[in-house]
Amino acid sequence: MPLAVLLICGFVAPSGGPGVPSDAAGNGDVVGTPTRLRNVPRDISTVANGELIVYRMPGMQGKQVKATAMLFLPKKAPPAGGWPLFVWGHGTTGWAPHCAPSVQLQEHGTWADGPNAALLAAVLKMGIAVVAPDYEGLGPVSAGVTTGHGYYELSSEGNSMIFAAVAAQRYLGGRLSGQWAPGGWSEGGFAALAAAYESASATKADPALEYRGAITLAPVPDVPAMNKILWQDIDNASRSGLPPTAHQIDQLVFANAETIYFTKTERYAGYDVDPTQVYGPNMLKFYRQDWQACIDDLNAAVRQDIQSYLSASPSHRLNTYPGVRGDSPNSLPENRRFFEQNQGRLEGSTLPGSVLWLYGTDDITSPNSVTYNVVNKMVANGNDINLSVLEGAGHYDVPVVGLPLIQARLKQLFAAGS
Repeated sequence: MPLAVLLICGFVAPSGGPGVPSDAAGNGDVVGTPTRLRNVPRDISTVANGELIVYRMPGMQGKQVKATAMLFLPKKAPPAGGWPLFVWGHGTTGWAPHCAPSVQLQEHGTWADGPNAALLAAVLKMGIAVVAPDYEGLGPVSAGVTTGHGYYELSSEGNSMIFAAVAAQRYLGGRLSGQWAPGGWSEGGFAALAAAYESASATKADPALEYRGAITLAPVPDVPAMNKILWQDIDNASRSGLPPTAHQIDQLVFANAETIYFTKTERYAGYDVDPTQVYGPNMLKFYRQDWQACIDDLNAAVRQDIQSYLSASPSHRLNTYPGVRGDSPNSLPENRRFFEQNQGRLEGSTLPGSVLWLYGTDDITSPNSVTYNVVNKMVANGNDINLSVLEGAGHYDVPVVGLPLIQARLKQLFAAGS
């Protein structure tokens, strides 16, 4: 698969987000004794040992909460000065606690994070430790994790990442060098940028930590803009009069299913969103009854419902499916406020350090124009962004095709401070 690399660079003075006060007692503390992870993928288990850690972090509702993360350490002894740390943000898995990657791994033997076991194994082979948070609201309830995931909520995703780094540093001490960098794919790509935004709080919590830069893979940087283009495609396919293709049905599934997680987060975080203004009767039923379904099961159920609806009458079209009410929910004031205060705030900020941004041209989750528009705005704000465009790569291809670029950037980031 051919690879084209476009570099867009600006200059930046470290700033970070408002973060969390350094006197927020206990945030980043490890709770109890870490336990050995079960069912670790062979790619990782051959090169690293895995543990589950429980740590404290500030939650969306202003209260301290417990969160969990998978910690992977290279089997080789740490070098003089300790391992650097890569904080990995996983892709969308769901909204309920049991959808956490650590729960899926230990309880069901399933690696929930797409193609990324090989990526993390490659990072570990480089002599870099990895901590992979489940995020706020995702994780084993037996460890004290409570329902309430911050899906694309800036502070929640950022704090989940940075306080996982703090917890790892406090637990491992001199086995870590203190240098750290966040990275992530899909939802985790947003989490990596959110971690950069909140990175000053990590140093406040533990001065041994030194933020180096961020890597974001296939993020969705502007959900309303993505939705607008997606619904244009769905409307065009509906007007054609032809039976929808599998790809077009996939687009409708994508436009509907994950919206449940946004609405759940908005309402949990205090945004006054009325689900009846967002969903028609079919998806309203999914929202009320199936919000605990993890992403693969939810996608499958929504796809089956769409296909049943299309088969019921020759007059039924993709854009008449009684699901999300097209692009119109984008105009709801509370929906607009949520995205302005989260993705919009990130887009308007100046992040510390540099950002490697990997994007595949065949990724339907973030059309070309959306990615380029957001990156250009961020560069205009003084962000130092290297945008690497992977020709022909889809959403799930980006971590595989982009691995050499990720490895090269990590070498650069961690060598620069050694």
